[in-house]
This record gives sequence, C-alpha cells and structure tokens, in this order.
Amino acid sequence: MLNLLNLVEGEKLRLRNGAEAEVIENMRDGIWVQVRFTRTAPGGPNLGDEELVHCEEIAGLAGR
Repeated sequence: MLNLLNLVEGEKLRLRNGAEAEVIENMRDGIWVQVRFTRTAPGGPNLGDEELVHCEEIAGLAGR
C-alpha cells in the first residue's frame, strides 16, 4: 500500500486508468496530491494538465 504522506515532489505515479503523473505538490493530508500528467489515458486529462488526484485513483508508483 502506498503511503501518500511519504510522497515527495517529482515522484511518478501510475493511476488506475492507465495514466501516469508526476507529483508537483503533496498536500500532506494522506488523501490528495497535485500532479502533472506525463502519460494520458482515453477520456482523461491532456498531457501536461495539472490537477488534484485522490488516493483511490492511484495504483502505485510508476515503473514498479
């Protein structure tokens, strides 16, 4: 299980919809992180878009 409190800016995440994103800010609440999309999924945000991602949307760290 991924502990969002330990994520640092620059880490890459793999989302459940297949997209990947880089953490640009951690709210340190264990629930939300601000990300920039580095790989998109159908019907998802565009490459380079930034948004808040909820913990339940995160599958794990990218490349693992």
